[in-house]
Amino acid sequence: MPEYEDDWDVPEDRDDPENEEDTLEDEDVPDEEDVPDEEEIPEEEIPEEDILEEEIPEEENTLGEDEENTPDGDKKKKLSWKTVLLALVVFAIVGSLVQVVARGGFGGALNTTGGGGGGAPKKEHSRQEQEIRPPKQPKTIKLGNQRVPQASGPIIVINPGLVNPGGSAAVEGGGFDKKATVDILLKVRKSDTKGRAIGSVRSDKFGSIYARFTMPESAGNRPATLVAQQRGSTKAAEAKVITGGAVGTAKINKLVGRPGDVVTVTARGFRPGETIDVFWGRTTGTPVTTLHTDSSGGVGQAAIKVGVAPTGSSTLVLVGKRSKTTATAPFQMLAMYPSMKSKPYALKAGQRITLSANKFAPGERVLVYINSTGGLPAFTAQANGMGQIRDVAFNVPFGLKGRQTLMAIGDQSRAVVRSGFTVLPYTPSAEPSAFGGRAGTTLSFYVAGFAPGETVNAYAGSGSKGQRKIGTFQVDSRGKASAVGSYKITTADESGVAFQLIGQKSGGVAKASINMSQGRGD
Repeated sequence: MPEYEDDWDVPEDRDDPENEEDTLEDEDVPDEEDVPDEEEIPEEEIPEEDILEEEIPEEENTLGEDEENTPDGDKKKKLSWKTVLLALVVFAIVGSLVQVVARGGFGGALNTTGGGGGGAPKKEHSRQEQEIRPPKQPKTIKLGNQRVPQASGPIIVINPGLVNPGGSAAVEGGGFDKKATVDILLKVRKSDTKGRAIGSVRSDKFGSIYARFTMPESAGNRPATLVAQQRGSTKAAEAKVITGGAVGTAKINKLVGRPGDVVTVTARGFRPGETIDVFWGRTTGTPVTTLHTDSSGGVGQAAIKVGVAPTGSSTLVLVGKRSKTTATAPFQMLAMYPSMKSKPYALKAGQRITLSANKFAPGERVLVYINSTGGLPAFTAQANGMGQIRDVAFNVPFGLKGRQTLMAIGDQSRAVVRSGFTVLPYTPSAEPSAFGGRAGTTLSFYVAGFAPGETVNAYAGSGSKGQRKIGTFQVDSRGKASAVGSYKITTADESGVAFQLIGQKSGGVAKASINMSQGRGD
């Protein structure tokens, strides 16, 4: 009996249809101690001796007698079932191998994040410092005693331009390529060749940018320069950032206001009869006003005007001249949003344009730039007690063409507004005194549409090599001239000749011609 127990689990016996029923019964038999006595088990249900006797010959004749005695149909059925089972096992093994390879190979790390192996890569940390390319210097023209850029290129402004360290501001500008990436950098000194990267922005379809940024705490109270440079291009622009230091707390009757508003201040703890310097948002420089303490060293109900300070949480600072005692009062400084307009909106070079603006700090100087915010302003204007600028006019210089950008920046508040105007081209006309003639006939010209009082050069012929200068004349204050530029027709001109009259200042070109085939006289 025991010698056959090992053969009971032979795979061939389990797969044999004849023993399938017996195998299942055997699997359901409990452990040895749980099996009932033999007399309780009916002989017809478990014929132990018969089972062994039937299975032993089958085990011995697996490769011999089965092939001889089993019908062909049974043999094919038995081989087909095993083949299917083997195929399933192979398929399962191959599938497992494919999953291992798909997860990174046998040596790859297991992804336990649940995100799979195809997750998006992490964003690369921005570099702390980045090289600053020197901006391309534009061509300039003279406006009064200053020189201004001839064309509008990349330009940015900071709004507000007076920012506390850790405070928020916006950078806006234009002149970049559309849909371009523009890096925003901050440098401490103007001569620095590297700047701290504080972000990047993508320009819109007009090449304009707008983004908010936070002034680094490490910037301190020193002025800094913000640089916006287009990635992969020489286009860049700079703007100065003025910082101020916010301090302490104290008492004040108003907690919110704008530069120019009147507030009432009380103070205590100074020396009797001491002069007190008053600052807004800082403790250095020239005080906006001074106060005097009474015999108790205090100040009661003193009315002062709100000065210029960074937008947002600010501080009124009182500093005793002798005692250096400092008293502070918190104040919420409201932002200033100046506006500006120009009349007319479109005009020609040499014509006069008038600017008006308001909502600057009362009495502050306003710097006006054309096509740039670097260097010296094109001109300055003084705001009145209500922060207004009235009818500031200047003549548009020759050399400006097309769309121009005007920037007005408060010298103290750094409040900024952007506007613009369009310079129209000169389109003069010229008419010869005759439309044809033989050699020796003298012609002159009647012209209009040139710049007032400008000098005009007259040329005969066409093409850069075929042209020859035939005279120079000056137009009147209306840009007109009559019977000017005398020219004698040559034999070579009898078949036709073209003329060009070019204004020296405006660059306007007037064209005329004579043709013998359409001539009106001899």
